[in-house]
Amino acid sequence: MILNCLNCKALVDAQEISNYKNDITDIDDYQSTSYDCNQLLSTYEEYTFLKCPLCLKPFLTYLIYNNDYGHGHDFRQLKFITLYPVSDKTINSKVSISIKKAFDEALCCFENKIFTACVIMCRKAIEGVCKEHKIEKGNLKEKLILMKKEGIIDQNIFDWADALRLSGNDAAHDLDVTFSLEDAEDIIEFTYAIIEYVFTYREKFILFIERKKSKNSLPTHDTEPTTEK
Repeated sequence: MILNCLNCKALVDAQEISNYKNDITDIDDYQSTSYDCNQLLSTYEEYTFLKCPLCLKPFLTYLIYNNDYGHGHDFRQLKFITLYPVSDKTINSKVSISIKKAFDEALCCFENKIFTACVIMCRKAIEGVCKEHKIEKGNLKEKLILMKKEGIIDQNIFDWADALRLSGNDAAHDLDVTFSLEDAEDIIEFTYAIIEYVFTYREKFILFIERKKSKNSLPTHDTEPTTEK
């Protein structure tokens, strides 16, 4: 199984050590609950324990298969998740659900090696950042310019976001454009950095400045030293 090893920072052909299958068919809707070859299954999940052939670090994956009620044993994969290792990119709880969902889908696409879709979802997450700040008119470039003008992002963040915008445009409209693992990983990193800057560090800095202003406005209790006679 080809997986992304976070330790090696590369796609590797992970070696399977063991797996476990569990029937998750709704018994009320379907009669079979076993894996006997004479019976049909509707849906089952599979947990697989693997290791990287290079660094020997472990993987744990989760898959759901379905045979669409009556297509014999021709199961199709419905869902794939790498349970371990997982990305260390945790989105701030203040970020809206729509932005979180777009970024999570980008991570999911990356894990499944669907790099073009990953780039598109990163662009969508940046669109969500603009919308969260009530900047919705115009195209994404115009929105980013307004974000910079209003001081929500600085020049560096604008440059990163604009590069993401262009990559997203290429991913959505140019059939000849492809993205490598390294390209998609960088775009994920830039997207995460932009979200963190806007919703975490920028907010923290604003609160820090407000606290300083509040402290400076308080009367001091220092007294001039008295001169002894």
